[in-house]
Amino acid sequence: MRYRVLFIGIVFCVLQSAVWASASGAGVVRREGSDGESASSRQWLSQDLRLTTGRLLSQKTGTGRHVLVCRDGFEMMLAGRRLASRDAVLRVESVDSQSEDATGPQYRVQAYLSGAVSLGQASDRDESVIEVVASERRKNAVVGLSVDGELYVTAETNEEGSPEGLLLYREAITAFESAGWTEAASVTGSASGPETATESRKDEPSPGRTVTWAPLTETPLTLQVTNEGDTQIVTVMGRLYVRWREQDAETDEERVIELQADNLVFWRHAEDPNRAETSPLAGQSENVSEVYVAGDIKLQEGHRSIRATELYYDLRRSRGLARNAVLRTFDASRNIPVYVRAGELRQVAADQFEAEDITITTSEFHTPQLSVTASKITVTDKTLGGEQPDAGAADNRFDAHMEDVRFKYYDTTLLGWPSLRPNFLRPDVPIRSVRIGNDSTYGTSVETRWFLSRLLGLREPEGTESTLALDYFSDRGVGGGVDIEYERENYFGRILGYAIDDDGEDRLSRTEKNVEVTKDTRGRFAFQHRHFLPYSWQLTAEASYLSDENFLQQFYRGEFNSGKEQETLLHLKRIEDNWGLSVLGKARVNDFLDKVEEQPTAEFHLTGQSFWDDRLTLYSDNQVSRYRYLYGTDSLDRGPEHFFTYTMTRNEVDMPLRVGKSKIVPFVAGTFGYEDGGGFQASLDGLPAEPQDTIWVGEGGVRMSTQPFWKVYPDVKSRFWDVNGIRHIIRPQVTAVAYTNSDNVDEQRDTLDFGISQRWQTKRGRPGQLRTVNWLRMDLDFVWVNDSGDATAGPDQFLWNKPFIPMVNRAGNVLFPQDRRTTTVFGPRRNYIGLDAALRLSDTTSVLGDLNFDMQSGVAQQIDVGVARLCWPNLSYYVGTRYLRRLVSGEEVGSNAVTFAATYVVDPRYTAVFSQQYDFDYGAGIRSDITLIRKYHRMNLALTLSADESLDERRIVLSLWPQGVPELAIGQRRYTGLEESGAY
Repeated sequence: MRYRVLFIGIVFCVLQSAVWASASGAGVVRREGSDGESASSRQWLSQDLRLTTGRLLSQKTGTGRHVLVCRDGFEMMLAGRRLASRDAVLRVESVDSQSEDATGPQYRVQAYLSGAVSLGQASDRDESVIEVVASERRKNAVVGLSVDGELYVTAETNEEGSPEGLLLYREAITAFESAGWTEAASVTGSASGPETATESRKDEPSPGRTVTWAPLTETPLTLQVTNEGDTQIVTVMGRLYVRWREQDAETDEERVIELQADNLVFWRHAEDPNRAETSPLAGQSENVSEVYVAGDIKLQEGHRSIRATELYYDLRRSRGLARNAVLRTFDASRNIPVYVRAGELRQVAADQFEAEDITITTSEFHTPQLSVTASKITVTDKTLGGEQPDAGAADNRFDAHMEDVRFKYYDTTLLGWPSLRPNFLRPDVPIRSVRIGNDSTYGTSVETRWFLSRLLGLREPEGTESTLALDYFSDRGVGGGVDIEYERENYFGRILGYAIDDDGEDRLSRTEKNVEVTKDTRGRFAFQHRHFLPYSWQLTAEASYLSDENFLQQFYRGEFNSGKEQETLLHLKRIEDNWGLSVLGKARVNDFLDKVEEQPTAEFHLTGQSFWDDRLTLYSDNQVSRYRYLYGTDSLDRGPEHFFTYTMTRNEVDMPLRVGKSKIVPFVAGTFGYEDGGGFQASLDGLPAEPQDTIWVGEGGVRMSTQPFWKVYPDVKSRFWDVNGIRHIIRPQVTAVAYTNSDNVDEQRDTLDFGISQRWQTKRGRPGQLRTVNWLRMDLDFVWVNDSGDATAGPDQFLWNKPFIPMVNRAGNVLFPQDRRTTTVFGPRRNYIGLDAALRLSDTTSVLGDLNFDMQSGVAQQIDVGVARLCWPNLSYYVGTRYLRRLVSGEEVGSNAVTFAATYVVDPRYTAVFSQQYDFDYGAGIRSDITLIRKYHRMNLALTLSADESLDERRIVLSLWPQGVPELAIGQRRYTGLEESGAY
């Protein structure tokens, strides 16, 4: 019965219900060893496995199975053997203990190492544990491990997500398959078996089905058999149970159809070649071609149940009809029920379905509070027509068309639309979001976002998302724009445009209020595109236009504060192995901004190139540029705007050494710079100096680190602190660098950094399910510099890989005086102690903090401390403080702000949310918000009062959203996640 596709298709018109993919789990197939023994019988080594990487992307793919993608440096230590590479992909499987002597968990690891591969020296000890399946010198390797011990992973950054789409991951899968290692389930959980072409389905009769039935009451069933020509018609009357089997066209698996009804009629045709003369009195009949049931029909399949008054189905030709049908299903991802009511449901072809008088809602009431209705819907299942779209893209598998669509509140129509083309990946409504509010900057505002393709009645191409913005602000004017994002296999990008007829005044900051608007029509246009070309080339194109200097800060404040710089450029680069080449052209479009044009800039970088039989390592950075300073129309400090040439080369040679458990890397470097414009003309503290066209800098230093020192204290236990034993891990590191220079315009600061990374780990969880957590993390840095800056310097941070102040500032803004080294983003300027700590008191309480202490003045320049706690089940709160000694020199003396935020569930109907920021240095509040959420039946209403003292703004926002469907929110969407649906 193919009604399942129709019903779910209708549900997808409103809700995201990704129920189409199924996973088949199986163990890892391990290749045989050269000695004939299987890898599963190889020796287990009782020692911990330690992994270290820069960036870690992880995902759980099954019970006890994980995929780890390691980038920006990878190192693995086991049995005294070091395996390292630039990047790596690991498949880790936890298995049951293979031996009674096992000391801990056991893991099987499959590793793909890519770039600058070093496998260390093998020994007899690890020969039977580490299996190098394939290795290409310094390019890649495939390694198998068998470990009986703990697995520790250290990463600078860690995130969870799917690695699908990463080139490195696809290379790893290919390498694993070439090595004979396969995994039945892919990362996304979809079946990973070999692809098979689906034969086109012809509209011809298939063999009939075997139907069985049985009474549901003590009243005997009444049977009647009638023969009309070569057709036998069997009628069964009375409350009965009916069952038959059929093949699922999507999975080719046999599924069972079960239902209850008051009457049953089925047909058996003589032309069936396998027709058997089984007596219908036996409660079973073979070769049934058509079925009709009537009277209080109940059909159950998984989370879905169907009720109807009549149902007819042609089992051979896949045709069907149901009247007065009600489908109830459950969306597990949103934790809400879904009801679909239809006057008629029809399957008109093997791949096409129709329905009339449709009502879709989350309410079980006959007259729902909120619903979507349509006079007719047509759904086409492309997978039944011989097409093979991407299995992970439900949007491509179905094509649907809805007519005369109405969005209703009870019986009142809120919005009508003549037709819609659904996208099954998200709610099928033309409107994406609505925000209604009032504040002192914009007045009464109505901001709406619409799905552009649906408004036009078009089906959006795969990988494209287009949004139309239509806004009204009573104190500003009417605005609108388009935002289009697209992504294909070889390229992705974004097009954004917005314009507004603005009659108001801008409020930009605490000190910039009531700023006059110079143009009535304001707006922006932005275009960003990246294309992946053959031979590892990448092409990036950007264009940005702003109507005036303040538009972005006023209307796109988040992007202005933390987004990418608005640029117009063309960038071509190629990165392969350990070298990269790029060409950049950058021009100015917005003449009111100070900008540095590059026409063009060429760069070549070589990273980690070993030579002299791997005793030395070379790093080389080279740049040749054609620059021009362009000053804004209102700029007071204007200089020459002619083109000039800038060139720079920096070459560093490292000598990696290993002394015991320590790594020591002495290095020397030389830098040469030249420019034929105004020359380098500022000293280290930014004061003017005699210009120099040619400069050079010598550099020498050492970087040292060691393997972690650790000790276990098993007797340290505390119920109050939630501690069950402590393992203290310490990793020290030292970086020292000194410089010599040709002139004071290229002077650098000698720097010494001593860092200590510490972890206090404990075990938590139920007996038999203990897990290791970082109870306390504390990273300390002690930094000393020469030629210290004055006390106005802010809380800088030492970057171990960027201690060198570059000769050019690539930020793009013109700096005055004309010296591109006058920037504070590279390297510290004063002696300081830095602290970054996190204390995880329990699974519901954490304390976070950081500190920057100026050792020269003996004053803390920055302190941040915060406590987050969940008091199950009604209260969660955060209390934090941020202290800044000095933001900038001048009137701004600093900041001492306290933040408090809390969410309290008053009762099942009401939830209160409160947040407050107050700055003691200014003696004023920064921002206050209070929200009250009222829960109705499948509906939520919220009222928000907000005051932003930094912008002198006041807001009142009313929000309304259906339960489990925040995409349909009216007003603010930030609080829609606070309500969680209960079980149904």
